[in-house]
Amino acid sequence: MKCIECNCSEANKESGLCDACENIESRKINGLLYLPAIGLILGIVRSTKDICSFTMIVVDHFEETSFLSFDAMAAVTFLIADFLTPLYASLSFFRRKKNTRKVMIIYYLIGMISALYFSVLPVVVDNTQYEREDIGIILNGLFGVVIWIPYFLLSKRINTVFCR
Repeated sequence: MKCIECNCSEANKESGLCDACENIESRKINGLLYLPAIGLILGIVRSTKDICSFTMIVVDHFEETSFLSFDAMAAVTFLIADFLTPLYASLSFFRRKKNTRKVMIIYYLIGMISALYFSVLPVVVDNTQYEREDIGIILNGLFGVVIWIPYFLLSKRINTVFCR
């Protein structure tokens, strides 16, 4: 039986692909890796929306009061980092660079730090109540740290796809 992909070599019985085609197939981003890929794309879209809307609020506030607080400057800094990190992580991820594992771990850690800054810090400092959106942001950050960081550290598939 010939390989179903290249029709040149003898195929393995389990997959129907030859060894060369199996090697190429194992290096593709598919399966469970679609979830971080979708997360990266959504992270870029979300961070772009957040940085635009928050910057407009800060500019309007500055025009009215001629004052820019430390909290606003720190928030803009976090939002810029929250935009640049998924942008660089997606470039690394989709180009299947060797440093993808480290970049993705940094992406999830910055996401968690950003979630803590924007959701937990106002509750602790200003004694405000959690909103539904805040809980979603915290759960998203926790999901990245608890699920995806161990996956990127321990998965053999990551070695196959990103470390050539």
